Amino acid sequence: MKNYVPEMKYETVTIQSSVTKRVMPPGFQLEIVAYDEEEFFKRTEIGRRYWELVAIHDVYHDKPMHQNVLRYWAELGLKKELFDADHDNAKYSYSVFTPLDLDPEKKYAVIYFSHGGGNTIQMAETYGFNTLAAVEKYIIVYAENGGRSNDQVIPEFARIMGELREKGYPVDWERVYSVGFSSGGMACSCTACTYTDRIAAVAVLPGANFLKEFPFYTGPEYYASTKGYRMPAIFLSGDNDHGNFPAPWVAKHPEELYKPGYNGVPKMEYAIENLNIWMRDIAKIKNYTPLTVESVSDLLLHSTDPVELEYGLKFDRGYAFRAQGTDWLGGDYYGTDGAPVIRYARAAGMIHITWESEANLVWDYLKHFRRDLKTGESLYDPVVCWGER
Repeated sequence: MKNYVPEMKYETVTIQSSVTKRVMPPGFQLEIVAYDEEEFFKRTEIGRRYWELVAIHDVYHDKPMHQNVLRYWAELGLKKELFDADHDNAKYSYSVFTPLDLDPEKKYAVIYFSHGGGNTIQMAETYGFNTLAAVEKYIIVYAENGGRSNDQVIPEFARIMGELREKGYPVDWERVYSVGFSSGGMACSCTACTYTDRIAAVAVLPGANFLKEFPFYTGPEYYASTKGYRMPAIFLSGDNDHGNFPAPWVAKHPEELYKPGYNGVPKMEYAIENLNIWMRDIAKIKNYTPLTVESVSDLLLHSTDPVELEYGLKFDRGYAFRAQGTDWLGGDYYGTDGAPVIRYARAAGMIHITWESEANLVWDYLKHFRRDLKTGESLYDPVVCWGER
């Protein structure tokens, strides 16, 4: 299929360092949903494929630039580079993957990926996004962002993007996307709310874990740096992931509604108000009706619609589909221009991992959004095909 999106002219825009004083909130812990790990990895298509992808990390996790690692990625059509790995225990290192057939005369979308807590950038490279990069023609960056919890993601994003520019990577600066898994999902949300005029869209994996901790509700200055710009977002996970919200565990454990959360505000109330702020003020859903503890709880307890029962939300459009041997439930909310400014999807039986079909769904969503670098406006293109323009 030919990419028929017309070529566009680009102007160089410098990404400024953030002046925000915000920091990553403390980690949030929920009970892990019990599952049969051996059965999952042996008997599901995603589980078996997951271990195939992880194998390269298991062998060469301490030799990230071994010739066999470079050969492995080259066979998938990618060139790997690693920067800043030789000082400060590689705390601020990052890897960059580009298609082998990169054309310097074209521009390429960038995914800036923040890994999960306890993981490394080498582990994140096996999450499934690389197997798509050479085909879809995008650049992907994996950053340590300071370490385990990506606590330095705000200054690191600015530094690394600046270095990509200095090194001459043919970046499509209108199409830079922030993506993160687990604690990296909190990090990428932080990045998106700080650099809203430079990031075109964000993907949070698992969906909405950050809502339980971010001080949107108690501190409006926390998202003030969005400057009123729209930030489209996709929230994906499995229904066995402990990082979901809203989620069936609320119906199963109603006492969770009243447990103290951040700054003493009841946990459920705090998270719902954070979600209200994101959907109304950050994603800018059209004709948004604010959520309440009562409205979410009622759907989770009494709805007969499978999508509403899974989320406790009434979407503009709900849907079900199957991908990589797994059933999904999800929904979209639309903006004033008809763009799906919020997308949720959850895979049946999936646990706290990131996998190939999830990566595909993330990219299929992100690639349609771009950021006008002169006006900051969020623009949606329903027909864009590739990361390369």
